[in-house]
Amino acid sequence: MEPTLEYQDDFQEEAEDYESQTQQETQSTQEASQNTIPDIDTESLWGYLQPCSADLFRLEFNHLQKTYTIGRNDKNLYVLPGVKVSNEHCKISWLDNSVVIEDLSSNGTFINGHKIGRGNKRVLVDGNEVAFGTPVAQPLTSHEDYRYIYRHTADLHTGGLYAEYDLSHELGRGAFATVVKGMSRATGEWVAVKMIHANKNQNEIERATQNAMFAREINIMQTLKHPNICEMKNVFFQTNGDIILELVEGGDLLEYILEREGVAEPEAKHITYQLCDALSYIHSKGILHRDLKPENILLTRDNPPQVKVADFGLAKLVNNLTIAKTMCGTPSYLAPEVVLQVNQEGYDNLVDSWSVGTIVFAMLTNVAPFNEDRTQQDIRIRIANRTIEWSALEERDLSFNAKDFVFALMQTDPRRRMTMTNSLHHDWLRSYVQPY
Repeated sequence: MEPTLEYQDDFQEEAEDYESQTQQETQSTQEASQNTIPDIDTESLWGYLQPCSADLFRLEFNHLQKTYTIGRNDKNLYVLPGVKVSNEHCKISWLDNSVVIEDLSSNGTFINGHKIGRGNKRVLVDGNEVAFGTPVAQPLTSHEDYRYIYRHTADLHTGGLYAEYDLSHELGRGAFATVVKGMSRATGEWVAVKMIHANKNQNEIERATQNAMFAREINIMQTLKHPNICEMKNVFFQTNGDIILELVEGGDLLEYILEREGVAEPEAKHITYQLCDALSYIHSKGILHRDLKPENILLTRDNPPQVKVADFGLAKLVNNLTIAKTMCGTPSYLAPEVVLQVNQEGYDNLVDSWSVGTIVFAMLTNVAPFNEDRTQQDIRIRIANRTIEWSALEERDLSFNAKDFVFALMQTDPRRRMTMTNSLHHDWLRSYVQPY
């Protein structure tokens, strides 16, 4: 039985502890049900809750009112008719220059996925995700997705993100950040706003680690300018950090593969060329991506689509004096030398070549490349002992060059593995001409 591509989601869940630094904030293709976003009068507000769902309205907190009640009962200032919302669900108050939320519910009020608890209070800070009834995203048809991002405007209306952009609905969410659709007030351009989560429960080491990842991502993205890389347009530091990114609305490559039950060879070649061109460019800058997977490869709505490599949260600058040693990335696409390195001898940009090989394998076959013991709990042992299911590739009606291309990238010995630059000159891609 061939390993299915879908099982990699289970693999991801099992590996959450292992890859706790991985950021998972890729953009989805949800469409806003609203065509316009009302301006926010930040002068009159001390804060607001921006809904993650396009079906809900923004909950605004005016300076004229210091306490707001939220619940299912129509006596509340804001009424949420959800079945999991209590009659009196919570109170949000502006007290002594702090915002305090009190949980009054039976099903729970959640901050960043953590339940406050009935009768308990917490300080609410800019960037917190607040959920009523359940912290889990609901199906688009349920109209029960009461998740919001709190934005604090009391001290920020003189400039920054809120002065330059209007925010709409959530596009995606990860462990450290939420991506929201926004519009530039100056140009009317739609953008993706990546908002770093605030978490007062972090210790100093955790906070320093998150800040370092954010700073590294900014520094790296500022150096990159390529048609197949998601462009960073701006960055704001007034709160926990907000990155303004190019909006890519065609979904990600994983969705694309699963919807089509695999990608036909001509189109797979089109996507692969762009991906390899982007990675060759990234490597020429001395940068490793380290977290390449279909979810981090965004696609435009063009036919055929244009590739946009995204999510540089784990990217690292390397040169002759430094070498990557950290075990990070998503296990399903992780090169074996990352796990098998001895005495932290490190690895280089060929780890990205391996990841590209697994992605192309998945595109051409619609199955995962590996035969492995899924009962093995130790990720290192599991990756070290897995074997490549070459028969899944061989049995497809593919050209010799396509199969050879994947084989050249998925060499266990990195010394025999094809680089991204050389991949552009492989027989499979050498004659390719982009249609743009």
